[in-house]
Amino acid sequence: MSQIGNILKMYLILQGKPKCKISELAQELEVDGRTIRRYRDALEQAGIFIDSKSGKNGGYSLYSDNYLLGLNITDSEFNSLQLVEKQLNDSFHIASKDISMLINKIKTVLEKRNISSSGFDNHMEKVAISNIDRKIERKAMMDMHVASLTRNKLQITYVSLGSGESQRVVHPYATFQYKNDMYFMGYCEKRNKILDFKICRIKEYLALDEKFQKSEDFDLRKSMENCFGIYKDKETNVKLKIKYPLAGIVKEKIWVENQKIQEVEGGIIFKARVKGKTELKSWILGMGSNVEVLGSKELRQEIEEEISKMKSLYCAYICPVNVIE
Repeated sequence: MSQIGNILKMYLILQGKPKCKISELAQELEVDGRTIRRYRDALEQAGIFIDSKSGKNGGYSLYSDNYLLGLNITDSEFNSLQLVEKQLNDSFHIASKDISMLINKIKTVLEKRNISSSGFDNHMEKVAISNIDRKIERKAMMDMHVASLTRNKLQITYVSLGSGESQRVVHPYATFQYKNDMYFMGYCEKRNKILDFKICRIKEYLALDEKFQKSEDFDLRKSMENCFGIYKDKETNVKLKIKYPLAGIVKEKIWVENQKIQEVEGGIIFKARVKGKTELKSWILGMGSNVEVLGSKELRQEIEEEISKMKSLYCAYICPVNVIE
């Protein structure tokens, strides 16, 4: 092995052991003690300082403020990283490759500390996978993120589900992920307000030289506060009576921070003040006859109208049609 390779290997050994004698290092690297001391000097010139103690229990050890390759990662922390890696790989997340590369680098250090890799082959995450080219989305997401950092305006060709295709100039404020899809939030000059843009719906984009001033009032977390999903319409008071067993599933999650759950016979009463009526209605309808909307009156009426539309849609197949001969 080359001198540089030996020096790096010596660093890895010291990173994994609290203390190591010169003779042990020399045996491991197949060199003499004088060479080990030269390696120590080379590491210290690079800013990696090594403590040296003589005596029976002496040896070389790294000072605790050396952070080049190690962060004192515990077994449980590393196992959690592996779990995240598995989940990202299962969902074909655009960051999965980067996380895998990071974990491989960490493994190099941890193997010296005898921290074994606890495989998660018996774990998977079942999610709907986006039907898009992940490489293209990844590049677009990174470009949007860079534009948000450099405060460069973006010119985009965007396909809205409601209004169709249009060109817009936007000020990208932040990127985020929701249900395995990538978005950016920013000010739209066309609509004169802050909107969410799904990155896979951007057909073309160009970073402009023109800069923008980010609104001082913008806060990504606050903008998502009390949102049921990512829709940000007016807030509404929700009161639902949910039957078991679905009540048990609802209780297991925090849907919004201000939710309140009360046990009643045969189910629960779910109360909250939320934004995002579109996704809220989808959630309610998905529970079928296991849920009753007690409030608000407006929400109950909208659910009734939706059920009526569904009933008329299927009634053509269920109800007999009178045929006049």
